[in-house]
Amino acid sequence: MSTNSMNKSNRTRQQLLDELQELTSRLMEAEEAQRAILNGEVDCLVVPTMEGDRIFSLSGADHFYRVMVETLNEGAVTVASDGTILFCNHRFADIVQGPLEKVIGSSITKYISSIDRPLFERLLEQGLYGGSKSELSLLTGDERSVPVYLSISALRNSDMFGAACIVVTDLTEQKRNEEMLAEEKLTTQILNQAAEIFIICDPKGWILRASQSACILLGGSLVFKEFDEAFRLRYTDGTPLSLLSAISEKDIHAAEVHFNHGDNRILSFLLSANSLKTEQGVIGIIVVMVDITERKKLEDMLQQAHDKLEQQVKERTAELAAAVKESEKRRQKAETAVTEIQKLKDQLETERAYLQEEIKLEYNHEKIIGQSDGLKYVLYKVEQIASSDTTVLVLGETGTGKELVARAIHSLSQRKNRALVKVNCAALPSNLIESELFGHEKGAFTGSNARHIGRFEIADGTTLFLDEIGELPLELQPKLLRVLQDGEFERLGGSRTIKVNARIIAATNRNLEEEVRMGNFREDLWYRLNIFPITMPPLRDRIEDMRLLVDFYVKKISKRLGKTIEVIPVKVMNTIQDYHWPGNIRELENVLERAVINSSGPKLRLVDELKKSLKDIGKNQKTLEAVERDYIIQTLEQTHWKVGGKNSAAEILGLDRSTLRARMRKLNIQKD
Repeated sequence: MSTNSMNKSNRTRQQLLDELQELTSRLMEAEEAQRAILNGEVDCLVVPTMEGDRIFSLSGADHFYRVMVETLNEGAVTVASDGTILFCNHRFADIVQGPLEKVIGSSITKYISSIDRPLFERLLEQGLYGGSKSELSLLTGDERSVPVYLSISALRNSDMFGAACIVVTDLTEQKRNEEMLAEEKLTTQILNQAAEIFIICDPKGWILRASQSACILLGGSLVFKEFDEAFRLRYTDGTPLSLLSAISEKDIHAAEVHFNHGDNRILSFLLSANSLKTEQGVIGIIVVMVDITERKKLEDMLQQAHDKLEQQVKERTAELAAAVKESEKRRQKAETAVTEIQKLKDQLETERAYLQEEIKLEYNHEKIIGQSDGLKYVLYKVEQIASSDTTVLVLGETGTGKELVARAIHSLSQRKNRALVKVNCAALPSNLIESELFGHEKGAFTGSNARHIGRFEIADGTTLFLDEIGELPLELQPKLLRVLQDGEFERLGGSRTIKVNARIIAATNRNLEEEVRMGNFREDLWYRLNIFPITMPPLRDRIEDMRLLVDFYVKKISKRLGKTIEVIPVKVMNTIQDYHWPGNIRELENVLERAVINSSGPKLRLVDELKKSLKDIGKNQKTLEAVERDYIIQTLEQTHWKVGGKNSAAEILGLDRSTLRARMRKLNIQKD
């Protein structure tokens, strides 16, 4: 080896020794600095990383910022890219409830739940590129969760990529305040909407809060009023209620109390009161009052009904005991009576079925017999008006079937599910017709021992048929007019107005227009009734219906009498058709019934003499009133209208002057 090569080798070894000595010295200095830092002799932070422990100095110019961070009410955290907490202040350590020296150096994910971890990672990523904010919960050392608000941003002026700064705001107090506010809102809503009365008092009985129902009851605010003075409640025995005295020993549960409302009404309540107690003692009183006034009324009514029922049961029991004793003595007689009753029951059932069939046959409008133009026109008008509630006036002579028309209208109307109510105004005395139509109260007149419901009330919702309306007394016509106009009336002897909805069908054989002219019928009532008149043609104008009517009634009467009539001779039919029939169909049915009774074979034998001349005579016949009127006028004209005195009309007619004047008023006789 040459000398130059050896020198070069020696220099290299020397350099290595020098470098080794320098490194050893620097290592010793570093170890000494690390020891001082770890022992707290130097204000620095040592964080282990994948490249080894890294040292961060917190002294010098950074001291001011550390003091500021430590005095913040929010938590401050600096984390590395792997989530290691590089620094935090004491406030953050308090939030997560861990020692500062253990929190620093731990992973931030330790305080994030597994559910919130994906959200936190997204927030951390967004924070590194511009900042992010959100609410979530942090886990504490005792495994509780704390609601916080995080503000994350990248750590500026740092040589550590991915490091971030997090400001943590504890929301625990805010959430608690929100809950208290929600509870207060809910309490206010309950107090405003509850039907029961809620009162909150202080320990001395002064009202602090009151439900809206309590304020409505007393007509104003109750705050800062003394409970006993505001309500003045009394127990059922009349003893005044003292709230503080009542709950001094134990709480009140459902005590029945009474309240004088001030308008002479006594209200009943169930009162419950509870003391609010804490370690410091009673802090308030809650009072709840439930209104049981209506329930008390029902209980009283129920008790009265129960007592009445008990008395009835007692009386009935005594009666039954007596009846049982009597029945033992008359057992044989009772058995005979039962047999007789059963026999009568069967008989009544048979008669009932027959009568129902007869009624159906009699009143079914589809059985209105005839095909004449006059009858077809009547049936057309029936179908035309039946579906409405318009008042109908059925006109026609006696016996033409006006009631059948009324029943036909009712059976085609919307009220057909209810029975037709009928009143014959001519069949009752004038002193009873008002009670029959409008009813009367108990004691309204002598002999009225109970309330009577009139036909108008019975016909509420259905049809009322007023037959022979022309016979209605003049003094009752205004009351009938009121019902037709307003649907209102009062019972006889009563003051309560009763409203009804009854459809009116009236019928008469009188000329109401003439009755109005004579002063026997009110003109306004006539106009009210004459809205939709239907005139039943007399039998003499229905010649083409005569054969159908005769066949129908002969079969009907024969069936009832158990006979068989198969032949109606032409001569008999001609005689029937030529007769005038002043009694119309009613007279026809009577004549045919006598004929069936007197017919011994299958051929109808007519008994009555139905003279053809009666048809022509009837055209010129006058009523008795018309004859009387003409005779009185003739006599008055003869005496130059001298009513009383010597040679007067009254003297010639053999009447008192007052009697003659009364007849003149009735017959509307006046001197021109």
